[in-house]
Amino acid sequence: MKLVVKRTRNPHPFPCLAAAVLLILAVLTAGCAQTAPAAVRTVEKSTITATSTQTPVPATPTFTLTPTLAVPTKTATITPTLEPAECRKPPDDYELVNLDGNWFNARTIAMLEYAQALYSGEIDLTGSAITQGSFHDNGAASFGTHLGGGAVDLSVMRAGTWTVLYDDIPGLLRALRLAGFAAWLREIDEVFPGSGIHIHAIAIGDRDLSEPAQAQLDGGAGYFRGFSGLPPVNGTPTLDRYGGPVLCQWMREAGYADLRPTASAASP
Repeated sequence: MKLVVKRTRNPHPFPCLAAAVLLILAVLTAGCAQTAPAAVRTVEKSTITATSTQTPVPATPTFTLTPTLAVPTKTATITPTLEPAECRKPPDDYELVNLDGNWFNARTIAMLEYAQALYSGEIDLTGSAITQGSFHDNGAASFGTHLGGGAVDLSVMRAGTWTVLYDDIPGLLRALRLAGFAAWLREIDEVFPGSGIHIHAIAIGDRDLSEPAQAQLDGGAGYFRGFSGLPPVNGTPTLDRYGGPVLCQWMREAGYADLRPTASAASP
């Protein structure tokens, strides 16, 4: 009888080596489990307790601020730019127009139409109330103010009667001034003996004004100086009985200003 011995293959050819490796790994794992947490804590503490090298900022400033703003005095002047809401620059239209036998440029007619709208009374500024137009020579009676453009005389009587509408005169003058005229009431005999009551008006800024008409604006007895525009009596101009000049921005741009000695920067 033949004895057969079967040799079984060990699945781990190096059992001792494997056991040794396993033993080493166990030792290393046990060591890490004990020492790693302590190392981490040490790092964290060192970062938290780091010491700053910056120099502390002083709590109290070492400099003093000195105010440099000047305190306004009573002599300071303030120039307002306000103007009446009704101010409106007239058109630059100088076409000649004949209106019921009276010559005007279209600019003057547009100003009369605007004054009529502001006044809204019964005196017809572009019709029956006109007694003298522009570009007209009536000798010394008007001092040459009607020789050029921009001049007009207006009746203040009810049409077809001799009734003077005195209650309308202040509002009518105000409307004419807001529309851009230097306008005054001429009382009976005020211009010369026998002259009738009427309104005399000069269109401010008209390029065709005669020299006498221009003088009635900014001359020594002129509108912008607070006077009547009439020649001085014994060297003294007569005051404007209806207040100071109305000054709109477009007049300032044209070179006009309130020339009264005690004038405020804003005109009524």
